[in-house]
Amino acid sequence: MSESLETVYSTTNVMEAEFIKMTLEGEGIRCMLENELQAGYTGIFEVKVDVMSSNVDRARQIIEEIRQSSESENNTEDDSEEE
Repeated sequence: MSESLETVYSTTNVMEAEFIKMTLEGEGIRCMLENELQAGYTGIFEVKVDVMSSNVDRARQIIEEIRQSSESENNTEDDSEEE
């Protein structure tokens, strides 16, 4: 049985896609970016983060943890700005 690549994340921000890719690879999940060479068109073309189908659930869990961490940091920054 051969595995296929599945998209676990997409964004128009190339730097964000690179960050997700580096984080997943740091967790031992091999990734591939689609359309990463469109960096000159940031905000126009979608960059996709692909992983092997066997890693989809784990990759999505890690991405969700990144999002939650980012949201809590943004909330902390917003609170400190109000003071």
